[in-house]
Amino acid sequence: MSDAQEVYQHLLKKGISEDEIEDAIKKKEHKFGGFITKEGALYLIAKEYGLNIHSSNVDGEIYQGYKNEIDYNEFTINISDVQENMTNIVLAGKIAHVFQLHEFNRKDGTLGVVGSFILKDRTGTIKIVLWGETTKIMQTEYFIIGTIIRVVNGYAKCGLNDQLEVHLAKQGKIILQPEDLSKNKYKEIDKIKIEHQEIENSGYQMEKTTPIKNIRQLLKQDGFIHSVSGYIHINELKEFEKENGEESFLLKCSLSDETGEIMVNIWGMQAIEILRIIEEGAAIKLINVYLRNNSYSGEKELQFTKKSVLEFI
Repeated sequence: MSDAQEVYQHLLKKGISEDEIEDAIKKKEHKFGGFITKEGALYLIAKEYGLNIHSSNVDGEIYQGYKNEIDYNEFTINISDVQENMTNIVLAGKIAHVFQLHEFNRKDGTLGVVGSFILKDRTGTIKIVLWGETTKIMQTEYFIIGTIIRVVNGYAKCGLNDQLEVHLAKQGKIILQPEDLSKNKYKEIDKIKIEHQEIENSGYQMEKTTPIKNIRQLLKQDGFIHSVSGYIHINELKEFEKENGEESFLLKCSLSDETGEIMVNIWGMQAIEILRIIEEGAAIKLINVYLRNNSYSGEKELQFTKKSVLEFI
């Protein structure tokens, strides 16, 4: 008897009919958009019905098979292999360019949001488009150019200028720094260099960026900011413990000029390094920072990322 048959039999013994099991399997296959086998669906159903797959009823090896059932490495394709109308697309690569988020009014009067970025692997580049709640990941401090990511469950269609794009499906997701990438795939992606000219020549319509001259102008922007200058003021250094028990830091500063002021948050060891070199009121330039609304106050603030730089002017 195979592993799947064993699980099937235990479900029958619990009083679940064959029709109920088959219906539940179809629902799981639909939910996971083709990224789960019938066996994987059975293990999930068994768990939901209280079947202890760690018990003697089911071999521990079966449980491990269930845990590792969705192996995205197996489904990952090269960007060069993406074709129009393809579905259930899984890609892995580096973020090569990030476009600004855009809000729009839906037909029902509600507000929608769309975001996009360019993904690069060793075979080429492609634009990835996110809608609604899925765009929230683009507002995190780790979503920056050069970050290795995985795109799960996308579908391909032609966008502006008939350029091929991959849109994230409702059940899709973006995984930052995926831990399950194979060693060879990780090394392959890690070697990729992001060339600005190559991205410019990719055929996708690039946004024209306006140099930010002052903080008043900055406050009208969103997303990643190439550079902004002003006078730095140190507010406080906070020490805290992360969920994993590690010690970390948050340096809260403000940047000001004759037109306004904005808060700046610097996390982790970057906070300590910056605190050692800056002086109160020093004239500085911040490069590659992220502008977002504070989730509590709603006010704009700048976040340091791994790629952020502070220069004295």
